[in-house]
Amino acid sequence: MSRHVDPCSALSRRVAAGVLALCAPCVGAQTIADYSRAQRVLLENAMTQAATRSAGMAASATMPVPAAVASAAASPSMPTPHGPLPPVTPVVHVSGVFASREGAIAEVVVNATPYLLGAGQGVPGTAWHVETVAIDRVVLSRHGGVFAAVDAEAARKVFALPALPQPR
Repeated sequence: MSRHVDPCSALSRRVAAGVLALCAPCVGAQTIADYSRAQRVLLENAMTQAATRSAGMAASATMPVPAAVASAAASPSMPTPHGPLPPVTPVVHVSGVFASREGAIAEVVVNATPYLLGAGQGVPGTAWHVETVAIDRVVLSRHGGVFAAVDAEAARKVFALPALPQPR
């Protein structure tokens, strides 16, 4: 084989490219008849469903609303609440404790938001404060308020944590 380019083959490539460029616009676009029978059925079903959906959307957009439905929507049957809604009590729980030589901190979760808190710190968004943090328990307390005067147990929450087995 020669490393040189054959001038005839280069010319024939150019002619073939020119013929393709001239004939390509003559080739028709692919139609549904060009597909196999199974593909044709799937395509026809998909097009029918799409046409039905779009026709349904257009009909619902132009359909007038009956007067009975419009008046019911304008005046709801449920009475509107008078005054402010009662405050939602946040959900508080302890996920765990992180201990080091310097001390221990608890992971306190309030409404799915975790906080790392040490003893004496307040729990954000609540009246609770971290009273003590130990490896096996976390104690939260709240001072003042209605429950503290009536029930001392309601003013303290003790979260017992599972003890880990000691290595032997």
